[in-house]
Amino acid sequence: MTYSIIARCKETGKFGAAVSTCFPGVGAYSPHIEANTGAVITQGWVNPALGQEGLNYLRQSYTANETLNHLLIKDPGKELRQVAVMDQYGNSSAYTGVENDAYKGHIIGEQWSVQGNILAGPEVLEEMARAFEESTGKLEVRLLDALAAGDNAGGETRGKQSAVIKVVDIDQFPYVDFRVDDHEEPVQELRRIYEKNKSVLIERYYEWVDAVKQGIVL
Repeated sequence: MTYSIIARCKETGKFGAAVSTCFPGVGAYSPHIEANTGAVITQGWVNPALGQEGLNYLRQSYTANETLNHLLIKDPGKELRQVAVMDQYGNSSAYTGVENDAYKGHIIGEQWSVQGNILAGPEVLEEMARAFEESTGKLEVRLLDALAAGDNAGGETRGKQSAVIKVVDIDQFPYVDFRVDDHEEPVQELRRIYEKNKSVLIERYYEWVDAVKQGIVL
């Protein structure tokens, strides 16, 4: 009972993801992202172990499709799950198990993938894809736009509770990592938190990057 997006910025190489669900604290379970490596989303009957295993496989330079196949072969509950994988080049592969409740599905685009289950209808994913493609600016803004579009299109039918956005830069420091664990409007609250704190967050991030370059911190 979740809808999500994973994406890679063509210009910066940053990886990011945004998720919303009728379940508390989704950010603790999904997504799994690593700089210069890729991203893995598990949802439906979420299995965080698949996220870590997927990243381990991607680190060995396996493709998104190879990694997804590896995860599914080892997963006896795959038909209850949705899994999406993006490799270091931005190639995506996704799987929607037949035992997920409708509406369920996924759409793969150029360096992005949207997926969801127990949705109001196919328009949720279609609007997410459209919003991401049409949005401009920083990757996190485009991810938030996509999540909001899914929410506005009806989201999931069981309600709303939590949301997360995460973006990693080309090093391992988390560029953006905000979570809403329990809220009546988690997608709107996630946007509010980002807008309120983005200036301090980004300023401190680049201060840290400069310090690393100067050898001040490791």
